[in-house]
Amino acid sequence: MRLQHAKQVAEALPADTADQQQAKAEVIAEVERLRWRAWNGKAKDARITLKRLRTLLPALEREPVRKLRRALRAVDCYLRSQSAWLVNCAERWRAGLRIGTSLIEGAANFLVNKRMAKSQQMRWSRRGADLLL
Repeated sequence: MRLQHAKQVAEALPADTADQQQAKAEVIAEVERLRWRAWNGKAKDARITLKRLRTLLPALEREPVRKLRRALRAVDCYLRSQSAWLVNCAERWRAGLRIGTSLIEGAANFLVNKRMAKSQQMRWSRRGADLLL
């Protein structure tokens, strides 16, 4: 969702002059490249794309650029914290394997937290919880 938000903000950037239109097109292309690299598990390359985007933003200085900076900061924070666990979703998709979504992950977290709570009388064993997941 962080990438989707960045894409929406980039597409909504105003471009009055020809230079701004060109910069906007480059920003949109870089955001799409960023999405592709994250989908393919290339966190290091995605961080390089973020640096490129930061160099393009001064040509578009306006209010929506602040929103884009915030969205890119959120993506960068996510990549820094999750890069070790970033999965190559494209490879899994081509292999016919399942890809976890936030809805599925949220439901699994809810079930495990509910059942593993200390106040719960019948707790799952660690092995039982792993088998469920």
